[in-house]
Amino acid sequence: MVAPAVVGGVIGAVCIGFVASRMASQWDEVRDHVADASVGWLLLALALAGSGMAWIAACWPQALRLLGHPTDRRQAVAWYFAGEIGKYVPGGVWPVLGRGELARRGGVPRSRAYPSVGLSLVALYLAALALASVLVPLDLAKQSESPAALAMLVLLPLGLAALHPASLSRVRDVVVRLTGRGADVEIPPWRHTVALVVCYVPAWLFIWGATWCVARALLPHPPVLRIGVATTLSWTAGFVAVPVPAGAGIREAVFVASSGLPAGIGATIAVGSRLAFLIVDVVGVALSAPWHRRRAPRVPAGPVVSDA
Repeated sequence: MVAPAVVGGVIGAVCIGFVASRMASQWDEVRDHVADASVGWLLLALALAGSGMAWIAACWPQALRLLGHPTDRRQAVAWYFAGEIGKYVPGGVWPVLGRGELARRGGVPRSRAYPSVGLSLVALYLAALALASVLVPLDLAKQSESPAALAMLVLLPLGLAALHPASLSRVRDVVVRLTGRGADVEIPPWRHTVALVVCYVPAWLFIWGATWCVARALLPHPPVLRIGVATTLSWTAGFVAVPVPAGAGIREAVFVASSGLPAGIGATIAVGSRLAFLIVDVVGVALSAPWHRRRAPRVPAGPVVSDA
């Protein structure tokens, strides 16, 4: 775990340096935009960011249900926000471990808790690529500035193929051979996993809207489609960069490269958006804290007495 954390820290530091240099190189222009930022648009960005994160949290119980363990939605939302704080720790696995462990302690079997987190994350970011696959053709004339936008869309069919029951069965067999556990994990039908992907799409509309509102607070006419493409691709790139805590720096660098905005302004919007979602994560933990509930103690097995 030490080596990936160090590598992730170095990569994140380099990307943060890239973003900071872009902001510094155009600071005179950026400073004027920041000074004139609209508070109303920033508050709307926070509201949309909160809606997006709450939607993602509310979709996780569907992943648990697909794996054979229905769960109280409010409790799952509380697990989600508490576990997601781990994404700010280097290593990338901490959100999975955090959410999975909270679910396990809440009564979800280990063989359902951890796979459900993995399934939900894959579905979430495939939904991002699905939205991008719609936005990129609509903005195709300008994609020559960002050929990576077209290249990343190759991941969408690959990801959907990975969710096919045949693929998931092979993964389960490998896990069973390596760990001796997981043989009882249910493999959901492909149509149900694809439906889970579709379920996450509205969350990306909220995230897109929140990012655009941050841009609108700084600019009079920010490009709607380009910001949508840049948002989905930058978040996906941050997710793929597993060792980097919360994709720090990488997400911002990809946004700057694919937004078509001046580098300084693009970096400022990316950083402002990250701050908005950080605030939402912290507030989400606080508001959902009362929904945590410990697993009920097990009743010792005894003789079965019939009602008769």
